[in-house]
Amino acid sequence: MVATTAAPALRVLVVDDYPDTVESTAILLKLDGHEVETATDGVQGIGRATAFRPHLVLLDIGLAALDGYQVAGRIRDLGLPPKPLIVAVTGYGMTDDKHRSGEAGFDLHLLKPVDPETYRGLAALLQTSTDLVNRAHALAAQYRAAASEIMFRQLEMANTYLDAAHITGRGNERYIARATESYERLTTWLGSGACIDDRAAGLVNGLRALNERLKLMREPYGRFDSRKHPPRVEIKRQGSQ
Repeated sequence: MVATTAAPALRVLVVDDYPDTVESTAILLKLDGHEVETATDGVQGIGRATAFRPHLVLLDIGLAALDGYQVAGRIRDLGLPPKPLIVAVTGYGMTDDKHRSGEAGFDLHLLKPVDPETYRGLAALLQTSTDLVNRAHALAAQYRAAASEIMFRQLEMANTYLDAAHITGRGNERYIARATESYERLTTWLGSGACIDDRAAGLVNGLRALNERLKLMREPYGRFDSRKHPPRVEIKRQGSQ
């Protein structure tokens, strides 16, 4: 029998102005062995991030004084090592809200209420993508369904970055860089066996389409033709027909 080693803990920062949300999320993550710091406003969250250097930031958008968009941008500007994965955990779920999340520097946009298994799947994926676990160890089976849904949401966010670049015509390099990071992260996650089998084909198709969009967006200025812009692949949620 081959012995396996437990994945080292992640450092997770939870920022939300509802104390009950902060406490319950922190308890869940601590039970799974992660190190957790919390903050209840944006200024405190930036300070905690500077000192704690989290791998993962779960950040509410509707904060007083500094909102989550501002906080995400400032944490990005800190240039922390390691570069944290910043996740919006919010009640704002409209398309424009997701675009604003992408512009602010969020990597994912999760709509409240978030199932606890989603947090567990996200942590497991992040451990895989940051080499904190041995690649020979498959992602825990109980996390694969949640992890698969997160991967499709990451794909959606990558396309949102490119949508913003295409619509505004500004900051293309920044958006393309973020979409490229998402593509590389998804490729790593897919290679780890994280996606459940019946959704893997859809994810592969989505990644191919994303790669084609990236190729066109990288063409020298003046050569981009919106008529050739590959459309998004329709992302089917689990259980949809």
